[in-house]
Amino acid sequence: MQKKRLVLVMALGLCLLMALPAMAQLTTWGKGPFPVSIYGPLNDGFDLIQAGKYDLAAEKFKEVLKVDLNNPFALNNLAAIEEQKGHMREAMALLKQATTHASEYLQKVAQTCFVAGLCTAVKPTKEMGTTSTIAPIVNDNIAKLQPKIDALPPQPSSPPPMK
Repeated sequence: MQKKRLVLVMALGLCLLMALPAMAQLTTWGKGPFPVSIYGPLNDGFDLIQAGKYDLAAEKFKEVLKVDLNNPFALNNLAAIEEQKGHMREAMALLKQATTHASEYLQKVAQTCFVAGLCTAVKPTKEMGTTSTIAPIVNDNIAKLQPKIDALPPQPSSPPPMK
């Protein structure tokens, strides 16, 4: 029994060790220029938003999140799409996630578009600034979205368990 447990622990440890490089990629790229794997899909997604192709744009932003889990540009732009679809709570959750590291992203914003007149979608540049330009945009979008969420009917609660 102890031998099986030791083998199991060693196998689990080996799996974790092998996963470290993949986990290291889920990092914050705000301190330096975005790699092509992030910059390309962000810009493609922004262009698709402007063309009104929201579902295709969302796929591009999700591609970014696979490499950079808390990328505020991708999260903000996904929130703009969700808001446009009427999914206010989902949009707010994305914006809240975007705030976790937004101040660390120093890429300047090249262009901003308004989706449905509310949340803004942003296109980063390769130029770095001294302070975050995305953090105030995310916070402004939260402030714009909150009244819409407050006006929504309460979410239904779970029914009590049956006896």
